[in-house]
Amino acid sequence: MHQTLLSATALAVVLATGPSFAQSVVNPGTPTPECTIRVNVDRNSELPGYLADWDGTDVCLPFMPTNQLIPADYKGDFYVEEFTDARARQKWEACKADPACAEKTLTSARGFAKFEPRDTGTVVPEGGIEFEGDVDLADIRRPAFFGDAPYNEPIAEVDAKTYIVEFTVPRDSYERNHLDLSGDIKLRGWFIKGTGVDDGSGKKVRALVILNNGGGGEITSIDNPASEAYVLEAATGNYVSNADEALSEETGMRYWRGFLHDFSKAGFDVLITDRRGNGISGGQNGYNTAEQANDIFRELTQLDSGDGLRLLTPEGAVHEGADAARFLLDGASAHQVPVVIGGYSRGSYATQWFMQKNFVENCNFDVPDAGCEEPVGLDNIKGAILYGPNSAGLGYRVAGHDAIEGALREDFSTTYYVDSSALAGVDKWPALQIVKGTWDYVEGLEGSLDTYKRATGLKDISVFLGPHGLATQHPENMKFAGERMVAFATAAVLGRDSVQDSVAPADLKELVLSVPHHWELTTDPARKN
Repeated sequence: MHQTLLSATALAVVLATGPSFAQSVVNPGTPTPECTIRVNVDRNSELPGYLADWDGTDVCLPFMPTNQLIPADYKGDFYVEEFTDARARQKWEACKADPACAEKTLTSARGFAKFEPRDTGTVVPEGGIEFEGDVDLADIRRPAFFGDAPYNEPIAEVDAKTYIVEFTVPRDSYERNHLDLSGDIKLRGWFIKGTGVDDGSGKKVRALVILNNGGGGEITSIDNPASEAYVLEAATGNYVSNADEALSEETGMRYWRGFLHDFSKAGFDVLITDRRGNGISGGQNGYNTAEQANDIFRELTQLDSGDGLRLLTPEGAVHEGADAARFLLDGASAHQVPVVIGGYSRGSYATQWFMQKNFVENCNFDVPDAGCEEPVGLDNIKGAILYGPNSAGLGYRVAGHDAIEGALREDFSTTYYVDSSALAGVDKWPALQIVKGTWDYVEGLEGSLDTYKRATGLKDISVFLGPHGLATQHPENMKFAGERMVAFATAAVLGRDSVQDSVAPADLKELVLSVPHHWELTTDPARKN
């Protein structure tokens, strides 16, 4: 715990304009915020909060408020009924009638249907590859690359059991329909062999965690701890983004790799590839998250059949096709070992779509008249981890994002944001975990709690004091997040009915007050600017 704490009198402003103002950032039935406090990265603004007692000192703990509140006269399930695929398309159609609305929406949509330049190899050439071509898997960075100074990452410890993997998948609908591209692309990354998860009786249970990077994330990119991802701007007093391209390719990635290490230490097999359109994987579009969900099904199939799979062992041997079938799970089937799917940010969208397709309804909204099919129904999928997600869909985002999503689906053959179908269907998932910072901008924290409450299986929601991005999080909060994810995945694959030390908050205030006593580094009161 910090020796210096934010006090309600010194650094929190109790809302003086009355409960009507305070209530206007949350829905009826949610506890009224009790204070406001400024946070730095990445909001640089005052946020509402709840008062906590930290060792006898009043502290204002902030949270991201709800952007779109339920209309006072609305009858029904607002966040489900008003943010479906059909409603998103209707809102885009209505927007097109207004040229100003149409151009603004299209401009935003174009930002989610485009090529993302690769970062891996821009600081140190070693590890940079021609991602669309034939690749020597030995050219891809291994965990050991990150073990030496100045990186000193714990992920290097798993190098001896890490395999470089390459899967084969088709191009997505945006590339086919808008870029006139055809054929297949490759998804590349790491498979870290596990030793089995201890069931508490000394028995080891083989289990697989499949993780998906955040937006633009590249699992083999350099993150030098000497980089300052944000710097204080003297003129404004705000923290502004600082792309230190001389030192780091992607700041914050060391924490994400740290989570891989946490799962590996717990005995899990871990699979992570750069998603299509990102990093060392092929593709010209990194935003079709529903297609990225389809890729997870393809990876599971290829792990069993070997068809389209190529891998490089730690000793340098290449296996592909039938020779690679069931190799990574030592003869076990990827359709039989218990599996947990997880993702960060945009990767959590892919995770949500995967769970929706597997347990609720298999729809493809990026192509006209595709229709929906019965769920895939893999029964070895045991749960989903959503880190920094928009778990409750478009209704808890900023107004207008639904029209952007409608334009993406109609005009760019891309499914990016998750609509309300995942929120409506989360009760059919076997297990759900949400992990995030309390002022994560992606959705109001009330939305995350809404999703949690709708889930009926094994569930956990774990929050900490921080924003969406990884780069300036407190290391103790990242340790907390890793421990929570391992605890959830362990409970899920072992079939337990609860997650160790889960909070189970009754309301938003209880959730916010459950945070560990560590602040995001630029908002840490002990830090002197």
